[in-house]
Amino acid sequence: MPPEARYYQNPGSPLSHLDYHTELLASLGRINIYNPPVATCSTGWRFSGLYSGPTGIAYLFYRLSELHPDLEFKQQSLLEWAEAYLALGNHVKKHNPDASHCGIANETLAHTAVSSLILNDTSLAEKLCAYENIINDASNDGSNEWLYGRAGYLFFLRACRRHFAKSNHTSTVDRLTSTMKKTTKRIAEVPLPWTWHGKEYLGAAHGTIGIISQCILSDPSTSELLTDALEQTLATQYPSGNFPSSNPPYHDELVQFCHGAPGFVIALQPILGYFSDRTKVHKHITHAMQIAQDTIWERGLLTKDPCLCHGIAGNALALDDQERFETFLSLMTADSLEQNGWLQEAGHTDRFASLYDGEAGRAWVWAVADKGLGVKGGCIGFSDV
Repeated sequence: MPPEARYYQNPGSPLSHLDYHTELLASLGRINIYNPPVATCSTGWRFSGLYSGPTGIAYLFYRLSELHPDLEFKQQSLLEWAEAYLALGNHVKKHNPDASHCGIANETLAHTAVSSLILNDTSLAEKLCAYENIINDASNDGSNEWLYGRAGYLFFLRACRRHFAKSNHTSTVDRLTSTMKKTTKRIAEVPLPWTWHGKEYLGAAHGTIGIISQCILSDPSTSELLTDALEQTLATQYPSGNFPSSNPPYHDELVQFCHGAPGFVIALQPILGYFSDRTKVHKHITHAMQIAQDTIWERGLLTKDPCLCHGIAGNALALDDQERFETFLSLMTADSLEQNGWLQEAGHTDRFASLYDGEAGRAWVWAVADKGLGVKGGCIGFSDV
């Protein structure tokens, strides 16, 4: 394989028998060994919301405690591990959210939301809602995308609503729902095309499909309002099945969650049911996902670290065929990490353990595989709730 190759040749079937549960525990072990929940961790911690840092790892353990309520790791419950990683951000100076920095990478919003979930604290959910006036400032179009914009704020609100709906906290759920409606309304008020840093991005992390998906998942009544924008975005699909990262298109090369077909599939799969199967847009979504999965299968075994944002882990979550899914996972086992040099950052940077760039994201994929969820498990922090 030449050094500039973006992806490995697909072997066509799994390279080895997979024990999902064993791989999950091994993944959690690497997080804990190389990036333990201590403030003096030699690698240092960056506090970038769910994207990078201990708050994202805390959210991982919280979600795993729901998927595996009886699982203990190193003689502690998963929720206790969530609390340990969460505590690292308690006294960190945080970036106050504004209209241009309010997505899943904002530490203030992430820590408030995840604390609300882990501590089961409705007052923190109310605090999360209180940022709405700043985030939806009518005088500032700000950002609408997921990583830094309002679409990411919607995810935090939705995660809290789901949590407190289970325990019938009606007033808090109503407040969260109202805040989501105000936020989707504010997004819709920003004229199309939605841009980030002056450029019309299309993908899940920074672009149109990610915004549309978060809006519909948070406020299903927006599905009709956003149908035209969705159709226009689907129309950018290349004959190969891939999608351009931005408009106007540059060239057909990126096949990853942030930019390209995997992110489109992950964004489209959970909103498909909001469109009647007799409509044109439902058929368009179904066809788009089908041919997108074919190009992911062909070009998605990326040589980059097998993470959620730009690696095998995220791409695997876009494959609904079980054998294809297992083939991708067979290239991110503990043995593969060692053989392909993907452990070089272990112990040197907190990026190694991060949710979207590293091991925490791999742990999520092993967990959803272990529960037999596959693509239906969604991408954590994007479509898992």
